[in-house]
Amino acid sequence: MLKLSKNEQDYLKSIYMIENNETKTAVSIHLIAKKLAVSSPSATEMIKRLAKKELVDYAPYHGVSLTNSGEIQARFIIKSHRVWETFLVDELGYSSEEVHDEAENLEHASSPKMVEYLYAHLGYPETDPHGSKIPSELFWKKNRVEITLKQAQKEKRYYITTLSSKAKSYFQKLQVEFPHLIKVIECLEDQSMLIKEDNGKIILIPKFLEEDIYVMQRVGEVDPALKRM
Repeated sequence: MLKLSKNEQDYLKSIYMIENNETKTAVSIHLIAKKLAVSSPSATEMIKRLAKKELVDYAPYHGVSLTNSGEIQARFIIKSHRVWETFLVDELGYSSEEVHDEAENLEHASSPKMVEYLYAHLGYPETDPHGSKIPSELFWKKNRVEITLKQAQKEKRYYITTLSSKAKSYFQKLQVEFPHLIKVIECLEDQSMLIKEDNGKIILIPKFLEEDIYVMQRVGEVDPALKRM
């Protein structure tokens, strides 16, 4: 996995956040420098370094954009920050007003494995204490512990890992995309289940499919896009 400095991670995160707040396809050096409170020459030097690592595309006078690998790295560091904020508030009793600086330090010191274990421990939260959405993709997938949907507990969030061909066919007939993050909201009298997707959509899962859908309780290996030589 490519090892990045705190500075490099901060640049990738800042570019990502600017890209998502601006309508432009490329981000100017001036905007990056302003966001990070550094000089434009300093920002240019860092951008050139990130370009050599193929994390950004940069053309002088045309701006900067993240490559696919750069975007994944940025989303990981954002996820790390927001998961830590959630952990500090939910598990350690911090107030939401005092967690930012703590999470800012912890986000850079955390491996994908640690972040994903915390994310699973917290029950795959949708948002951090400030209401910001936590990226739901998993950056570490090895040694996962799976259970069938039948074994899932009500009101607990799970990440769907495996669908049998029968289950895939069922979702295709419903003309819905295969769900990822779900919550069991009710078990009906006929032993079918109502699950709620991350987007709020509710789906009925018949009893005969409860052992054809597997969900994850725990997570493991680094996402391939985070592995760099």
